[in-house]
Amino acid sequence: MVHRRVFVVGYMGVGKSSSGSRLASLMGLPFLDTDAELRERHNASIPDMFDQLGEAGFREQEQRVLQQLIESHEVALISTGGGLACHPGNMAFMRSQGTVVYLKMTPAQLAKRLRGKTDERPLIAGIVPEELEGFISQHLEQREKHYAQAHITVDAENLDSERMNSIRNLIEGNWGVSP
Repeated sequence: MVHRRVFVVGYMGVGKSSSGSRLASLMGLPFLDTDAELRERHNASIPDMFDQLGEAGFREQEQRVLQQLIESHEVALISTGGGLACHPGNMAFMRSQGTVVYLKMTPAQLAKRLRGKTDERPLIAGIVPEELEGFISQHLEQREKHYAQAHITVDAENLDSERMNSIRNLIEGNWGVSP
């Protein structure tokens, strides 16, 4: 059976939530966001959950939310947290449950987008602006092997309407549906 689910993965700050929401609207799919679900369920911010649970505990909660969203939504676009695809088993699970789209940007593009937001992002908290791109480059290199398993990889810079339509067509082609 072909699942009508789309999972959007990629590094923090790449635009998974904003682009995912636009793509879901374009495709007529419900939009779900694992980070938003976590914040709502725990009544806490992502940095607070990292502090309370540690990274390992946070990743377990994130994985649980992913499984519950999949169980309760046969049709949906699910935007994931930046590290969710890198937790053991998650990428293979998402690939078996729908189409995975990797939004990709260079470390320089990501650093530009994340500058001034380090307090909102636990993994880059305390990193000074001059070191941000270097950190992202190293961290992204570790995560790339997971993200690269996506069915579709998209350059996420300048996702205008035409590019979003192209992504929709790629996804629907992966489903075996004529665009």
